[in-house]
Amino acid sequence: MNFPHNNSQLQMPAMRKVLRPLLMLAVLSQPALAATDVTAIDVAAQRLDLAALQQQSAIAQDDYQFAYAQYRLAVTASVRGDETLLKPALQAAAERLEQLLKAEPDTDLTTEALALLALTRGMQAGYYPIKGAYYGKLSGDALAKSKEMQADNPRVLLAAAILAYQTPSLFGGDKKQALVQAEAAVQAFARPCVAICWGKAEAYVWRGLAKKEAGDSAGAKADWTEALRQQPDYGWARQLLQGS
Repeated sequence: MNFPHNNSQLQMPAMRKVLRPLLMLAVLSQPALAATDVTAIDVAAQRLDLAALQQQSAIAQDDYQFAYAQYRLAVTASVRGDETLLKPALQAAAERLEQLLKAEPDTDLTTEALALLALTRGMQAGYYPIKGAYYGKLSGDALAKSKEMQADNPRVLLAAAILAYQTPSLFGGDKKQALVQAEAAVQAFARPCVAICWGKAEAYVWRGLAKKEAGDSAGAKADWTEALRQQPDYGWARQLLQGS
């Protein structure tokens, strides 16, 4: 197209017509939930880096991101045997998730928040024996609500697997059911993810643990190897392989 070089007033409307669709496309192509990116949190957790997780909490851009960083801080502190960080992190994560849910976010974010809350309350049940039944009920309620909303959500399935594996059988835990849920989680994680995307490698770790419990040591090693292939810095998967 040849624009007249001597009349800018004629050129500008035509240029706007050309550029407007391109500008709209650029805006629409931006991730709608960019603030929920948790990649840096996952990297810090896989490296068992407490300082980095504390930093990620400090720079979190939304409630979910903060709560997830605190949850991973608690899990990492548990691995390192540091209860001085673990309990406050769990409380901070739970409080922020409850705050988020009171704001009545959309269905997708509500489901994700409930699944993470179920895991957080589940950990609290294990570390607060006197209030274990209370936190256990809160965990179960959050998981049930998340299942009602999106039963095929991969993180809902992963949370179900983790809780079934970790909860004592006296209180409803079931390692056979943990394997069923972990299998379903691995399958669900095969679908493309566009928003909150943590947990894929972790699903293989928990399926491996459930397989080992069922007597399938070769299957467990294969799952832990796959988790490490997906996340080369995954310290827990490496430890499991070395100890198998």
